[in-house]
Formats: sequence, C-alpha cells, structure tokens
Amino acid sequence: MSNQAYIFDMDGVLADNCRYHVLAWRVFSERHGFALTDEQVLEWMGAANRVYMERLLGRPVAGDELTALENEKESIYRELYAPHRRIPEGLRAFLDRAHADGIPCGVATGAPEQNITFILDGLDLRRDFRCVVDPTQYTRSKPAPDCYLRAAALLGVAPENCTVFEDAVAGIQSAHAAGMRVVAITTTNPRATLQSAGADRIIDSFAEL
Repeated sequence: MSNQAYIFDMDGVLADNCRYHVLAWRVFSERHGFALTDEQVLEWMGAANRVYMERLLGRPVAGDELTALENEKESIYRELYAPHRRIPEGLRAFLDRAHADGIPCGVATGAPEQNITFILDGLDLRRDFRCVVDPTQYTRSKPAPDCYLRAAALLGVAPENCTVFEDAVAGIQSAHAAGMRVVAITTTNPRATLQSAGADRIIDSFAEL
C-alpha cells in the first residue's frame, strides 16, 4: 500500500474549462430570468450544481426539477467547451511520473456523471485514476471535506499523506479541512486569491512539476 496519494479536482485542473462553466452559468441564468456575474460563479466554484441552483433560485431544488435544470446547464457547457477540450500542459507527463513512482491517483469532483464522462473519457484520462468520487458518494459539498476524505479512503491512504490539486477557493478549503496538502493551479483564480485561500504551493501549469 502506498504511503502517499494524489487527488485531483476535475474542472479547472484536469481540464482548463472553468471559463466555459462560467459562460454556461451566465447563459443558463439569463434563460431563467436571472443575472449572474463572473465573480458570483467563481465564488461558488467547486460546489455541486444543487448548491448553484438553490442560490440562484433562492429555494430548495431536488428530484426531477434538479435533474432537468442540471441537464440543461451542463448541455450548454458541453456544447461550449467541446471544440476546446484538451489535456492541460504537462498533465500527461506528470501522471505518467506518478504511476512510475507507484503513487495512486484519484479524482474528487462535484461534477455530474455526464461531465465526468465528457472529460475523463473524452481526454482518455479515466485509466489514470483508481477512484472517481462524484456527488452521489458524499453528502456535503465543498468546502466541506467529504469528497476528499472519501477519495483518501478509497485509495487506502491517510488524509495527511494526500496531496490535492485544486483551482478553486472552496476546493482548497475542502482539502485543508480534510487535513491534506494543496497544490493550486492558476487556471481559474489569480495567484493572490489562491495564496489568500491557503494553498501550500501555487503553479501555473503541471509542466512546473
């Protein structure tokens, strides 16, 4: 059993796609008679779609209504991002090195299954991860530590021996709440924001590692 592990957030980390999520949320909100700013979307980044929907609508959303709204928003995102989908600079080499060193890797994300398939299978990354933790496997969304603790348990590595790769403030808070180190990448937030959130290291791309 490995004594360390790498756990990756998906959006903004395994794919440089957050600008397309921001645009999709703005398109979606306008369709429903609301106005979201880029800053509001980024502030909530890392949370499950249910959190976004409830903050946007100002009421609980669940069941078929949540499914329909989520499918609508995510179809907008996938249409926008599909022509630009690619593996971030340096990620392939970094994952290959982790595998060569025997370091298990996992994903912990708030994304729905269709988006996980869109990214992990669309970029041929699923084979790189021993576990993929999605919102069906935990109760509290980021910044709660649930998703990262679940990933550590599945990888069989103590939380204090896990390094998380994140791009969002809520994700950094989630990983620290789980007792893990955090490497933050500047795909979504500026360096100063990530530093203020408490990232242990900040990189502009995986090529630096």
